[in-house]
Amino acid sequence: MKIVNKKILTWVKPTWSWMHIWNYFWAVKPIIEISKWNQTYLMLADLHSLTSVHDKNTLKDNIKNVLIEYFSFLPDDSEIIVFEQSKLTHHNDIVWILNSVTPYSLMLRAHAFKDNKDKDIDINMAVFNYPILMTADIINFDIDYVPVWKDQKQHIEFARDIAWNFNKTYKKDFFKLPNEIISDDLWIIPWTDWRKMSKSYNNFIPIFASEKELKKQIMSIVTDDTPLESPKNPDNCNVFSLIKLFASDEKIKEIRQKYEKWWYWYWHAKLELLDLILKYFEIPRKKYEIYKDNFSIIEEKLNKWNIIANNIVSKKYIDIKDIVWL
Repeated sequence: MKIVNKKILTWVKPTWSWMHIWNYFWAVKPIIEISKWNQTYLMLADLHSLTSVHDKNTLKDNIKNVLIEYFSFLPDDSEIIVFEQSKLTHHNDIVWILNSVTPYSLMLRAHAFKDNKDKDIDINMAVFNYPILMTADIINFDIDYVPVWKDQKQHIEFARDIAWNFNKTYKKDFFKLPNEIISDDLWIIPWTDWRKMSKSYNNFIPIFASEKELKKQIMSIVTDDTPLESPKNPDNCNVFSLIKLFASDEKIKEIRQKYEKWWYWYWHAKLELLDLILKYFEIPRKKYEIYKDNFSIIEEKLNKWNIIANNIVSKKYIDIKDIVWL
């Protein structure tokens, strides 16, 4: 289903740096594509990051790095409105109002709360109230669709429930109820081993690493123990699965045929993957180096979009105040 002329929101939480290929294919490429036909917002969720990042300098570095990485992918003429959550003057005022119409029982069902509670972890109240802040992120902009991974569907369900509770409480059709866009096809993207991607495992491929580090990571991809002189099965190979993400159909066919040759080793396939990745991300990697040394270019654009986003939320707050009190 092609979505056209709708409002779309996605966000990035600055609790990490070093964007890897899964981030790109899940979060970056789809939002750039969908922005061609829709009004699109990309929020830097810096308030959300406070649930886990409690070091000022770490958070500042994460924010800067994440912005450089995302802007390196955005076309120069991009119309995606990139803004900082913390720059929305009345955002948390609306969150408090939403708190007043959100049942406690609903929050007890939130995955973030239940998962940590089951692990007997002493969670903070920001984690407990996380779904309400996320709801405001969405409904303050009258968003139609939010791209989410399937285990994040509950976020959108909660946003609909909370928006519906407000509308029902005040007998006004005020907040739009959002819908989710779910993609299941990213299971095809493997990591450098067969485990789930994790920084602790160091089994991901960082897009903006140096060529030397990128090569080291690719050469570490786990393959099977097929003898060097024997034909290899590309359909059971992590390397070939990654090659298919970056190569043309013609190139994929060519490499598939090479797997059947006695002289073609996994080492050869990894070098081909390295070359494909470097070519695929050539422009973003160049822009990344430019923005690292000229962050003011990003700040200028960000300041402009922060004003646009803040004006939208401020107008929403005026309207909601008119409903809740004089």
